[in-house]
Amino acid sequence: METDDYSEESVGLMLTLKKHPETAKQCDWEKFDGELWCELLESHPEYAEHCDWEKLDGEDWAILLKHQPQFADRCPWEMLRSSDWECLLGNQPQFADRCPARKRNAKVWRSLLEAAPQFAGQCSCWDEFSPDDWESLLQHQPQFGDRCACWDRFDGENWLYLLEEQPQFAKHCEWAKLNGMDWCRLLVWQPQFAEHCDWEKLYDDQPHFPCWSELLKEQPQFADKLQWERLDNDEKTDIISFLPELAD
Repeated sequence: METDDYSEESVGLMLTLKKHPETAKQCDWEKFDGELWCELLESHPEYAEHCDWEKLDGEDWAILLKHQPQFADRCPWEMLRSSDWECLLGNQPQFADRCPARKRNAKVWRSLLEAAPQFAGQCSCWDEFSPDDWESLLQHQPQFGDRCACWDRFDGENWLYLLEEQPQFAKHCEWAKLNGMDWCRLLVWQPQFAEHCDWEKLYDDQPHFPCWSELLKEQPQFADKLQWERLDNDEKTDIISFLPELAD
């Protein structure tokens, strides 16, 4: 999108149009830059007849078409960068044939495959996917798990987000990579992994992140793992507020 900040006057015009469409006849459309046109047309495509399309840059087009694909015939596709295609194809994969091969990097492919796995046969950059790409792709399309060859590069956060959604990949997990916050959040959603947990890690981030109170609110059965004397007073008070039976 264009880097210039919105002027207060232009933003005011847009907000007025959204609330009072009858003011369109008096609107000074020239005051709208590409970013404002994008934002306005996302929710009010009926104003398209007034748009100066040349003001939109590649990012504006990606965001607009994500919400209003009917404007595709006006888009100068060559303007879109790889990052714009990544944004667009994850929501509107029908435009994949418009994306030049030179702009289809790993992130573009990941975004496209999340939305349209039928394109997998055309993908030639599986080996270029980062752990973050694989984490995101497998959350949406776990059938591609057998193509992943970088499990050893996943960090604790990658494992947290993947296993929350797709616990079947636990067989690949290096549990030691998860820190206390990772374990807290994972066990809230997938308590069956408790057998792998290093409970000592749940004390590491206190008081920055109250792992034990966050966990026990959702999974009170783990209270027997808690070393009560190691908590600060604030976390003790919080836990007792929802588990008063632990007050003794």
